[in-house]
Amino acid sequence: MAPRLPLLLWNAHRCAPGQAVLMLLGLALSVAVVVAIDLAVDSARGAFLDSRRALSGSATHQISADGGQVPAAVLAELRAQGLWRSAPLVEREVLHAGSGARLRLLGIDPLSEAALRPWLAGRVGAGRSANAASVDPGALIGRRDAVLLPQRLATRLALVPGDALVLGVDGRRVELQVLAVLPDDSLPAGSGDWLLADLAAAQAVLRMDGFTRVDLIADAAQAARIAAALPLGLRLIATTEQDTQLAAMSGAFEINLKALSLLALLVGVFVVFQTLSFLALQRRRLIGLLRALGVSNRDLSGLMLGEALLVGVLAAGLGIALGIALGSVLLQGLARSYGELFYRVEVTALSLSPLLLGKAAALAMFGALVAVLLPLRDALGVPVLDALGRGSAGLRAPERRLRALLLPALLLFAGGLLLILYRPQDLLWSFAGLFVCLIAALGLIPWAAGHALRGLEQTVRAGPVRWRWLIAGTRRTLGRTGIALAALSLAIATVIGMSSMIHSFREALSVWIDRSLQAQVYLSASGRGALPEGLVEAAQALEGVEAIGLTRRSQRLPGSGPLEIVGMQLPAQGRGGFDLIAGGDAPELWLRFAQGDALISEPLAERLGLGVGDRISLPTVEGETALRVAAIYRDYSSPQGVLTLDLEQYRRLFADSAVGALALYAPASESARLKAGLEALLDARHPGQAGLQAFTAAEIRAISLEVFARTFAITDVLRLLAGLIAVVAVLGALSALAIERGREFALLRAIGLTPVELSRLQRLQGGMLGLIAGLAALPLGLGLAVLLIEVINRRSFGWSMQLVLPWTQIASAIAVSTLAAVLAAWWPARRSVGAALSRQLRGGEV
Repeated sequence: MAPRLPLLLWNAHRCAPGQAVLMLLGLALSVAVVVAIDLAVDSARGAFLDSRRALSGSATHQISADGGQVPAAVLAELRAQGLWRSAPLVEREVLHAGSGARLRLLGIDPLSEAALRPWLAGRVGAGRSANAASVDPGALIGRRDAVLLPQRLATRLALVPGDALVLGVDGRRVELQVLAVLPDDSLPAGSGDWLLADLAAAQAVLRMDGFTRVDLIADAAQAARIAAALPLGLRLIATTEQDTQLAAMSGAFEINLKALSLLALLVGVFVVFQTLSFLALQRRRLIGLLRALGVSNRDLSGLMLGEALLVGVLAAGLGIALGIALGSVLLQGLARSYGELFYRVEVTALSLSPLLLGKAAALAMFGALVAVLLPLRDALGVPVLDALGRGSAGLRAPERRLRALLLPALLLFAGGLLLILYRPQDLLWSFAGLFVCLIAALGLIPWAAGHALRGLEQTVRAGPVRWRWLIAGTRRTLGRTGIALAALSLAIATVIGMSSMIHSFREALSVWIDRSLQAQVYLSASGRGALPEGLVEAAQALEGVEAIGLTRRSQRLPGSGPLEIVGMQLPAQGRGGFDLIAGGDAPELWLRFAQGDALISEPLAERLGLGVGDRISLPTVEGETALRVAAIYRDYSSPQGVLTLDLEQYRRLFADSAVGALALYAPASESARLKAGLEALLDARHPGQAGLQAFTAAEIRAISLEVFARTFAITDVLRLLAGLIAVVAVLGALSALAIERGREFALLRAIGLTPVELSRLQRLQGGMLGLIAGLAALPLGLGLAVLLIEVINRRSFGWSMQLVLPWTQIASAIAVSTLAAVLAAWWPARRSVGAALSRQLRGGEV
């Protein structure tokens, strides 16, 4: 008998192939979301780290200056100590004057690269490409006007050796010659935007007399000795430590994405659970017959577990294939989001990780096995005689099943809230609590829906029989359709919660941008560049300018992690641009700011636990300096945090007298004329405006909101996929319901109900389930939005905002839920009314 058992299950699937297909599709889509997000996130982060490691080469440590230059004397001292495995590097972002593309200019000393970056020593490309000639980077030595380009960059810019490459650097146009093109296969990953120049040439282009950093190979004792001997303003950083700090910047963003993908997987697992539950019910008589013939519970358990495992394996294979395709689509958008939120990353292809693919396959198989446990318990727990009988004898009544779920669901929900509210500021614990609450909601929603339908049934007691049958039938089947109902509610709640969070964020960002842009016209140099000398005075002399604001930005690396420092010369008209959330009521605030106190952004205050009156230590040219926090302001520009100083204080502490941006204050009606005057000034003094960008406040607002939309585009895809998985769940549930109630539908037809009327009743029943799911999702979605805004978002990025509900999107989500359920009911209704009446009355298949 045992060898024939799988054949019996196969025949059962042949009788209802749609259920097996929907089960596989639901779980496969869930796995695809997990695979796509994992691969896209890891590929983008891996490309960034590979690029940094390739540039660092074999270096164990780096000597860098916080926001400044490493003097050439430092390298000479290292060489005097015998540390010959060291190499200076000049690195700076520049603009291609023709296309506006951002490129990375790297100044190298080819003679020092053999120990650290071997691919830059000797002839690049030798023996690697049969069609490309090798290039000797040593040919750069002594050339002040030459660069080497990667092949793909040369192709993108339509350049060949001998062509002129025009760059924009701090408002200046610099012309260099393409000396040679480097084969792509001879360069490390992430090098697609590199321009390689001789060290002296890069210093001349950037007007530097020192280095961006010095890379070296040193053991622990040497590193300790070097760190102790470095002058003020210089730091020795282990390359692994720096990579860890930079990778941690995007950690919260990645956790948010991966949590959404796991939410989709959770819905998919419940699709499998719902389908296997129905199949166990449908096979009740078959299982009873097998048990009566002597098949042991152990054999039957092995059979059903094997079936679930096979479902997991097939879904994993299909989901991984779909996930790789989807991940390739998501990758470019994700890389763009990284560049706009955290750091630039160049990634050309998805990096397939066997570990990630194996994890996804394991999740699929484990989820399928977990999903079959309760159906297996129900199927084997029915007495044999009851299982051989008709109806649902011996099975736990739906009402009892729903009541049995209530207490565990309430306990789970309370436990999840405790995790969210009372655990330390750990994002993983927050998401764990959120998932526990959502799982609990899956048990609460069918129970709440049952009570709502019972109340509705009492309300229409005197109404038409058909309506009473419709409501009562929907309530009685919640034991089987409740999981699909909860899965749809969860998906719609996710849509409502994410939409509410994103809408609230957009509204908060819009208000913050409007408040921050107090000036009418802004001019900035690209990257960390500086405005040309004399431009500030010339801009201030333009007609209509009432005041001018100056800004200089730099990134520092204190022990607490990367930190954006801003020096501002702020006129009285610009003070309203700060939305002060603490310390703003101090009458002497701006006096203290002018005297050297700092204003810090809300994310920085959250990350370091700072309040007004506390002190924050920064490495400066004067040594470690403690600055008093005068106020905390709202800011959405950097999740790592921003510290703002008066420009004079900034220059004194960091010995940086350059200006990176200026703001022109004038009447609002003068913005267009003032921008035109500024552009005319740039054309006259700096033809081509290379590296300089002038915008009105309205243009900056539009660009900022466009960046915001691109950043959250990936979450829109995830919400769509979660909704699709839930629709599959509802379609499977209603198909199962049509099969289970086939005899009931046949009786209705036999007593005079026309096929059209029966089909309409089934669609109405589907619509009722969809509407109930949408209404149940409303409080769950709003609660999810509150948790995302007040807990997850604050712990992820340190940003606070008010909840602003997008009622149009919420109404649309409920309407989509109802419409999806109606459409899902159409196919089962069509099959049931088209089936032979005599066969249905005998209890045959629909």
